[in-house]
Amino acid sequence: MYRNYRHTSSSMRSDGRICMDPLKTHPCPMAILLVFANRRDAQCDAFVRAAELGKYVCHFGQTTDEALRLFQEHQHHVVIVDSRQKRNTDADNVARQIRAVVGSEYSVLMAIRPICVSDKDDSPMLPLLRAGFNRQFVENTDVGVCLSELQCLEHGEVRAQLKLRSAQSLVVAVEHSNDAIEITNENHEIQYVNPTFEKLFGYSGDELLGKNFQDISKSDKMKNDVIQAIDDHLQSGKPWHGSDHIRRKTGENCAHRFCIYPVFTNAGKICHFVTIRNSPLENVNPVDQTNGCITPSAGAPETFAKRPRLAEATSSKVHSMTIEAPITKAISMISSLQETCPAMIVQSLDRVLEVLRSSELYSPYFTQQVRDDKMTSELVGGLMKMGDDLWQQKKVSSIKRLSCSSETPYLIRSHSQMSGLASSSEVQEVLDAEEQWDFNIVQLEKLTAKRPLVHLAMRTFQRFEVMHFLQVDEVLMCAWLQMIETNYHGNNPYHNSTHAADVMHAASYFLTCDIIKSTFDQSDAVACLLAAVVHDLDHPGKTNSYLVNSSNELAILYNDLAVLESHHVSLAYSLTLKNGNVNIFANLSRDSYRSLRQQIVDMVLATEMTKHFEHLNRFVSVINQPSVDETKDTSSSSSSSCQRLQEATARLATAENRTLIKRMLIKCADVSNPARPLKLCVEWAARIADEYCQQTDDEKSQGLPVVMPMFDRKTCNVPKSQISFMDFFIHDMFEAWSKFCDLPEMLKHISDNYKYWKEREVSCANNDQPQPIQNGKN
Repeated sequence: MYRNYRHTSSSMRSDGRICMDPLKTHPCPMAILLVFANRRDAQCDAFVRAAELGKYVCHFGQTTDEALRLFQEHQHHVVIVDSRQKRNTDADNVARQIRAVVGSEYSVLMAIRPICVSDKDDSPMLPLLRAGFNRQFVENTDVGVCLSELQCLEHGEVRAQLKLRSAQSLVVAVEHSNDAIEITNENHEIQYVNPTFEKLFGYSGDELLGKNFQDISKSDKMKNDVIQAIDDHLQSGKPWHGSDHIRRKTGENCAHRFCIYPVFTNAGKICHFVTIRNSPLENVNPVDQTNGCITPSAGAPETFAKRPRLAEATSSKVHSMTIEAPITKAISMISSLQETCPAMIVQSLDRVLEVLRSSELYSPYFTQQVRDDKMTSELVGGLMKMGDDLWQQKKVSSIKRLSCSSETPYLIRSHSQMSGLASSSEVQEVLDAEEQWDFNIVQLEKLTAKRPLVHLAMRTFQRFEVMHFLQVDEVLMCAWLQMIETNYHGNNPYHNSTHAADVMHAASYFLTCDIIKSTFDQSDAVACLLAAVVHDLDHPGKTNSYLVNSSNELAILYNDLAVLESHHVSLAYSLTLKNGNVNIFANLSRDSYRSLRQQIVDMVLATEMTKHFEHLNRFVSVINQPSVDETKDTSSSSSSSCQRLQEATARLATAENRTLIKRMLIKCADVSNPARPLKLCVEWAARIADEYCQQTDDEKSQGLPVVMPMFDRKTCNVPKSQISFMDFFIHDMFEAWSKFCDLPEMLKHISDNYKYWKEREVSCANNDQPQPIQNGKN
């Protein structure tokens, strides 16, 4: 009935199939890719003729790009690269490019070495191994020698790789099986468990590897003599099947059916045990061994004790927000419900919370308070709507289109135009305070003739070793920054290079927080700084809604979705990559470049206001609340507290959680003006009001829907607009961010600035005449 599974050698049947009992692969001709700069090369010709004699499939690539394309299309078993003369073929680059392709680990890469290299000298092989080669061949144009080499590869390394490639399908099946599967060695030490096993018993694979699962999960209902009987039965080479009780991580017993299969080596010695456990059973008593089987007997259902309160699983009410998403309410209710549920229900609810916290379910719900406040509803709606729905039904005979490049053309300066930065003593004096939160960016703007970005960024990039990470010199970095700053619109009151410099400064300040430094690596820090620099590149001084309503070419290009944010990051890469004199990414590896680009794009897109509450709620639910729960139990020992802190740090350092943190970092940096000292806060408030009023003027003159009617030059109430903005965007976000990063001074500034605007609002109400916003105040 059951098969004893044994490791088999890579034997080939008479029909050509490779046997890996019970899996058998069908034969296919060995595919070879030759990468030579010259098709008529004698060595290349020898391998071509050898491939014909061996009836192998052979392709030829002359360049790296051509070789990569062919490999991606055919996934060759063997890739032979000419490494004799680097000026003809960059073998290392070819190998790295191919190894970056998914599935290339199952291919053999062989480098052709020149005959002049002594066979006794092994030193040349180490660079080849590092590049991705796993075999070398000293040049020999004898067709027989080449054929022998190919045949050795076919019956040796290629066949072994084919077995591994075929086994991958079995791994996929095990990973997605609905049964819990564990694999142990001959001493019952766990080597592997699948995801279903982890969910069923509450342990992670890392917790179990190398440990005896019987010692960890042995139930009181499992007698020692029964365990010994099972082991004796397995040692006889027969599988065991029946029912079992396992103690979950939460402490309760779980009854289920299971089968254990011994796996043998060719010598007949047991090397592994494979255990397959089915769904839990409702009514199973302690096992009885009868004729090599375990059979269930009648009994009362198991009762589950209530699980004790655990900080990790029972988070208190999620951070209270003025605008709270329904999903955060659901998480809070489920967390409270766990306090009174049986342990099995608690475990199920834990999985529910895990799903909820990782899904895109964080859209905000606007309370009646928001809808009743006209100023607030117009402000929130204007910032978060993508155009006016009514505008879709409106016919306008002529629309003046806005071109984002009409005011300042895209410009890439040559190196001859970019001499070193000449900074006066006054500029240097201002930059000396660059590490402080109260850094005066407006003063730097005046001293640098509205070009503060390049000066501040060069100082900050040196501090964070950005040039070292990107492997570029300061001249190239300076050229890139000047090119970026040139493509910011200097005549915008708010969205100009000074704002970019201000956001980058805030980002650099956040990066110095202890929890950020312990969570991020240098790639994260560099991505944050670069994203801040380019996050509003070529901003036209108008909102996304304006571009959509005016049928702007960018809105059409990006289908009305994240129009400006998509344009900012797209243009930044377009300008950077098309000129080698400013390409700061040129020296990065393919993987490093792709990773850095993914981070930068994600952060810039996160600055779109329509996703504000989604990002905030996810940060609070996934990052903030679990972090607080993991560290709030003060009754335990210092050693356990330290362990919990280390576990919390490790949890934050996952790629998914670092992404959430980086999104919140750049969002807080982007709207940090209310958290600045009062003088800067007032200055930025006047600038944004001026820019919004200019948009209202344009909307009225062009017959477009007025997105934010509160920003009218004659009636605009700046204090009221700032209070509304702080109430519904700033308070909750910076409270959550400060709770994570420990930034009490920012909360103090926000509180002081809020009081100031409240006093100004009362003053305006008493005067009954709001002060008009002057055009071009900045």
